[in-house]
Amino acid sequence: MKIVKLPLVILCSLFLLAGCQYFQFPGVHKINIQQGHIITTEMIEQLEPGMNKRQVRFILGTPLISDVFSDDRWDYYYSLKMGNGRFYKRTLTIYFDGDTFTHFDGENLPEKATEEGEGDEPDTPVPSND
Repeated sequence: MKIVKLPLVILCSLFLLAGCQYFQFPGVHKINIQQGHIITTEMIEQLEPGMNKRQVRFILGTPLISDVFSDDRWDYYYSLKMGNGRFYKRTLTIYFDGDTFTHFDGENLPEKATEEGEGDEPDTPVPSND
């Protein structure tokens, strides 16, 4: 009976360790998790002061966060958690005066293409400090 208990204890302890975050079996694939709106350089370049809310919604999509108390601000958020643990985050805030787009600001937004050919590559996310 002692012979059967030892392999059973070892097998149970391996199953318990497999659920632990710090002990990982080699070759386990972890997926990338994207959340929010993808914000590209082309989208930002299309924004012009004086556009109405409908035009901005057509370019960027429905905002992720609409301020309940003030309809003059829309927030767009995008995050990407890579399988290897790296985390990327972008935020974009759109401001309106009534129904007219005035300006935007954001964090880790894609850079404008300054030279010919730089815009051919897809936008790469910038690591966040979080």
